[in-house]
Amino acid sequence: MTFYHILAILGALAWLPHFVSFIKNWVTKPQIRIITHIFPEIGFSVLGPIFNMRMAFSVKNKDIVITGIKVIVKHESGYKTEFLWQGITQQLLQMRSPDAETIPFEKEQSVLAIKLTPREVEERFIQFQNPQYLEKRKELDDKGLKKLIFLKGTNAYEPDNFVNSEEMKDMYSFIKQSFNWKTGQYSVSFELDSPEKFELLDHQYTFSLNPMDIEALENNKELIEVYYKNIFISPNEVKETPPIEWNWRNPILTKTT
Repeated sequence: MTFYHILAILGALAWLPHFVSFIKNWVTKPQIRIITHIFPEIGFSVLGPIFNMRMAFSVKNKDIVITGIKVIVKHESGYKTEFLWQGITQQLLQMRSPDAETIPFEKEQSVLAIKLTPREVEERFIQFQNPQYLEKRKELDDKGLKKLIFLKGTNAYEPDNFVNSEEMKDMYSFIKQSFNWKTGQYSVSFELDSPEKFELLDHQYTFSLNPMDIEALENNKELIEVYYKNIFISPNEVKETPPIEWNWRNPILTKTT
């Protein structure tokens, strides 16, 4: 073996750790662990059933891009509701005011995709809504908008008449009939989408709603018409209308796996 052969072998050995690292990263799947706040935010409004969650993701092995987050909420009776992410708020930092109050600084993020990295764990407030409800409500929104454009185009628009039109009554009825929260125990399963394969940990939970929770959420039905009247009728004409304050429930979320 010549001196040059020895140099070539040494050179090849120098690249071996990098090659092993490359192969390891290529074959190793990212491991994602879901970390949730103990209290989810359960609601019902003109947006339909709502499931909001403050959560974070701990990632091992390598970066990964998440292109979708779904929550399957199943009642003990077997009834299931699917929620998809619709909005993300990320907390950047907190500051204290002169009177010692904590002021959070947050930013809105796109729900197209988020990048998770092993180098940091970032807390996010994620808003989840039911896609089937949103699709049907859009159809009713379009009908109402078509009616509104026609009335304004013919100088026949009267706010009071419009909010009591058949199109708007159909909207109110649909929203109220979409209420599906029930007393009892729920199982919660988080599902993540990514172009890459990954392992998901700590993604199944449970919570319960009691009769008082359901009563509070059902009271939101009475605010549906108020919400639309506040939009279409001049504020001067609805000065006696109470402000919209939706009821929310925050049951304890318990991890099962």
